[in-house]
Amino acid sequence: MSFPIDHFRFVLVFAVLAQVTARADIFVEHAEPPVAQIGKTTRVTFVGHELDAALDVWTSLPAGKVTAKPVESRSDRATFDVTVATDAPAGLCGIRVATRNGLSNAHLFQIEDLPVRPAGATLEPPVAIWGHFREAEVDRFPLNVKAGQRLSFEVIANRFGKDADALVTIRDPHGKIVAQRDNDPGLMFDCRFEHEFREAGMHIVEVREARYRGSEHFQYVLRVGAFPAIPPMAAGNAGIGRAPDEKRAQASALAALPATTLAFNVSPLRANPFAPLDMFLLTGKTQATLARVPGELHGVLARPGDKHAFAFELAKGQSIHVRAEAKWLGSPADLEVVLTDRVGREQRRGTDANDEINLEFTAPAAGLYGLTVRDQLHDGGQAFAYRVTVRDAPFPPRLVAEVEGLNIPQGSYQPIPILVTRTGPATPIRLKLVGAPPGLRLTPTEIGEKDTAIVCRLEADATAPLGLATIQILSETTTANGHGDNIPVRTKPLIDRQLINVDLIPIALREDQKRLPASLAERFAVQVTPPAPFEIELPEQSVTLARYQHAEFPIKTTRRAGFTDPIAFAAKGGQLADKAEGRTRVYAEFTPTTGSIHSRILANIGKTRVEVSATGMHEGRRTTLIRTFELNLTTAFAIASEPAKVTLMPGTATRVRVTATRVKTFDGAMTVRLAPVNGLVFPETVTIPKGQDGVDVDVKAAPDINPGRYNVQHHTMATVCGFEEEVRGQLLEAEVPPPAKKK
Repeated sequence: MSFPIDHFRFVLVFAVLAQVTARADIFVEHAEPPVAQIGKTTRVTFVGHELDAALDVWTSLPAGKVTAKPVESRSDRATFDVTVATDAPAGLCGIRVATRNGLSNAHLFQIEDLPVRPAGATLEPPVAIWGHFREAEVDRFPLNVKAGQRLSFEVIANRFGKDADALVTIRDPHGKIVAQRDNDPGLMFDCRFEHEFREAGMHIVEVREARYRGSEHFQYVLRVGAFPAIPPMAAGNAGIGRAPDEKRAQASALAALPATTLAFNVSPLRANPFAPLDMFLLTGKTQATLARVPGELHGVLARPGDKHAFAFELAKGQSIHVRAEAKWLGSPADLEVVLTDRVGREQRRGTDANDEINLEFTAPAAGLYGLTVRDQLHDGGQAFAYRVTVRDAPFPPRLVAEVEGLNIPQGSYQPIPILVTRTGPATPIRLKLVGAPPGLRLTPTEIGEKDTAIVCRLEADATAPLGLATIQILSETTTANGHGDNIPVRTKPLIDRQLINVDLIPIALREDQKRLPASLAERFAVQVTPPAPFEIELPEQSVTLARYQHAEFPIKTTRRAGFTDPIAFAAKGGQLADKAEGRTRVYAEFTPTTGSIHSRILANIGKTRVEVSATGMHEGRRTTLIRTFELNLTTAFAIASEPAKVTLMPGTATRVRVTATRVKTFDGAMTVRLAPVNGLVFPETVTIPKGQDGVDVDVKAAPDINPGRYNVQHHTMATVCGFEEEVRGQLLEAEVPPPAKKK
């Protein structure tokens, strides 16, 4: 087919995502029921928006563990018969609805090994009851027990990624409260506990939202049975899941901690084949467990005030790299890690202000060194787990992708922006696509040693099979000593809608949206769709926009022969917001043939990635293609001096040129005010006329000036599109050398 090429110039309006109407939002708000039983087929209705023409269901579990058959769908709901295999792992997983028009957002769904019943059913353990939190209402379940009977209770609600807070109350046959549980450490606003009933008879189990709030999207699963009420870290699903089977549940918290997803080639530290050593760590004589380097350690600060101590032997000049984590295990511990020598002198200390601790240390002398781990507030409990990894090489970079659900037409591609956080030396990073069906290709496959971000393409050629796929992107690095690492690129699925404050700044994600199962956070959902009826490209990968001005850039549109329907454009990213919003910083407008990016007075200076989407309908199918560019929001001018540094002897003068670098769309005059500096003489104010690139200024050193370095600061103002713009900073460095010594 022929593809006539049109070149357009578009005005982009930066709009809040929730208000972009040109780009459809396939979104699952909740599922009814929010749980499916292992080995059973459950009819599940997904409630949300743009769910018509539903085709299939994607999950983050291995292939074949969950299958779905569509029953019916319309815009606000899609119903499937969901079958869970007998060997599927219990716990929370990610799930998406695949429609004719693409994939929905990620939603959290419970795979259950207890019998599942709806609210209103008899509470006969073992059972998992699901229901809704309704405003100012309490769900009550009769429970007949024997004296001395012990049962475990668990509520999953907040862990579905919603702002729900479950409260469980148990009343005896006389109406007296015998147990009440709200939040448990490591479960965010959910709870899990064990209760022994002293009195036989009919008890009442009450479940409600702790604040009496309600929503059709606030759902819960109440689990009651004889399962151990162990901490979430023993669940094998960090911070989210629970014990998938009885055998694992009976294991100790230490032994059942989840294995790290980082593929380190290390010796385990869990085993303790050595007798404890006497060392002076922090305060007084302490029993320290001898460990090997490199290695990994899991532990639980089981009681308030617990402090764990470990010792390892280092050679002189040997370097180690230590990483301690608790939050990513779902642990409530606020860790403090201290590295000492044998007699207790502190060498390094770290706290997990950013959810982990990273320490580097090179031994000044051969001998034993100690490592202590404790909670900063001296708290503790069975949920206070931690993981410490000790390496003899720097930790590999961490890569986070800004997308995770991709709809790719055959013969086209979608971008995958990736951010890189390095903790060691700058080295190239190789990218490897894992689990992709034939016809999918990732480019480029290498990140430069100094790059902190990259936009990759995931392409689907004409042979790529239509339908769903689950892929991983591995980052491969090799250190100078030959140590190799293969780390999955992580994603950040947005489970619930993110709130935006009055200044149009996204509010930080809740904990229930950040602590996601690794099976979801380390995988990408892909849906390959039929070929798109059009193609778009952004010839300019970087656009500079001066504050208070507008900037144009082209979009190249290629239409398939016979496709004449309109294409709707939208953009998001950075400071993008709706033009109608009173506090909008940057916006864009679209017309069929022209476009420009606009900045208002509240715009912040900086570089951001902008995502442009193009949506068209063809033969009843909606196709959206996404392309990106970097927006450099800057001031209309910059001030400097030539030269930037001068040397003056007392009583001498020199001439420098105050230069102005303007953006192409600004040529106005500028007033440069120079801050006074004792001992230097120069004009208080100079003006750079319209259209000129600078003016000459004389700078003189007073005869009695003292030797030293003197910095001249400037405050420059200009009128840009009717608004007053100002730029401050250092203009010139003047050095006055000391007088020459007499011979």
